[in-house]
Amino acid sequence: MRLRTGFATLLIGAALMTSPAQTQADLPTCQLLDDFSDPGARGWRSVNDGVMGGRSAGSGRIDGARMIFQGRINTNGGGFASLRRDLAPGQLSEVTHLRFRLQPDARRYRVILRGTQTYFGRSVAYQADIPATPAGGWTEIDIALSDLEPSVFGRAVPAKTFDRTRAQSLGLIIADGVDGPFELQVDWIKACTAAPQLRG
Repeated sequence: MRLRTGFATLLIGAALMTSPAQTQADLPTCQLLDDFSDPGARGWRSVNDGVMGGRSAGSGRIDGARMIFQGRINTNGGGFASLRRDLAPGQLSEVTHLRFRLQPDARRYRVILRGTQTYFGRSVAYQADIPATPAGGWTEIDIALSDLEPSVFGRAVPAKTFDRTRAQSLGLIIADGVDGPFELQVDWIKACTAAPQLRG
């Protein structure tokens, strides 16, 4: 069963239920993007509001082949903390959505992608909400690249839709306007390509 929440699809349970008419060929094909088990693949870095004079703190660490994104938000300033990793050229060219297995707290997080696209000379960030889920439990979610919203410095802008062929980085961000600690655990991230719909 799927519940549609904002810009993401929340997957309830470990498996997707399909209709009797749906075949294996109809299901998305997913490839592992990160499972945090390879020390050589730990290319995530912190980008917090200190770059604009803020006082929030956030960082990522690997613990038991899981990435833990934690810190403290201070809204007296920029009010955000984020993690970011580079993507190889063309890595998302055929990808329709990203799938995450994560364990959030009760706070609100977003997935953020960047490419070469700009708006009046400023780099455009393309974001989508991670849907609210019960704190303390592991959940799988899908983020459709077609649903990403363009913004510059956190403000919506009428930029072109995200060009997945030009994707350069993938990130996670918290900027919910609430002071205090946060923690988001991520077990793995997959890049998926949905099968084309059959036409009669």
